[in-house]
Amino acid sequence: MATSPDPIATSPATLRQLARDNQEMGSRLAHLEFQAMIRELRNPNLFDLRLDFPNDPGPWLDSPMLTEDPSSQRMPQLNVTLGKIAWVYDPASLPVIAIFVPDTDSLKLRETLEALLTAHHTHPFARFVFLCESLRPVPFLGRFELTYEHLGKLVPVDVAKRLRLRFGVQQIRDLVSGQLLWRVPRTVATD
Repeated sequence: MATSPDPIATSPATLRQLARDNQEMGSRLAHLEFQAMIRELRNPNLFDLRLDFPNDPGPWLDSPMLTEDPSSQRMPQLNVTLGKIAWVYDPASLPVIAIFVPDTDSLKLRETLEALLTAHHTHPFARFVFLCESLRPVPFLGRFELTYEHLGKLVPVDVAKRLRLRFGVQQIRDLVSGQLLWRVPRTVATD
């Protein structure tokens, strides 16, 4: 029985050219997205969305963390992206850092996000999971495909173990102060 020839023959030179094009176009697209993000962050009303719901919000629901369940240890970690504003050849090689976003005034939120995301665009050094105390920054973070989670009333240190299992988080830092809130214990980091 004869086999049909490979319909697409690619030479090593073609593959190298495609890799160069991918790198060049990826960084160009990231730069365009970064410029769009900066324009949005300069809008003073960016985080001032006011929704008027007819009913009072329901009570806060404390869901179980599930970190003590043995099956949670075997679950695969979720992918944490760089977002659309940054580009590197191998994003999986960067560590995952959680950034606690406190419910603060709009100006402070815009300034601190601009500073962090500018550094991220210029020289990507990590993949971020934004831990939002309020829902105000969620639409913005989602537009630029940044990973986020709504904490509400939960304290970031209390969910650190779950974040470690779910996303592979190495540390948690405060967006406004830059303070280190939690870090993987050394015994865990070497395993």
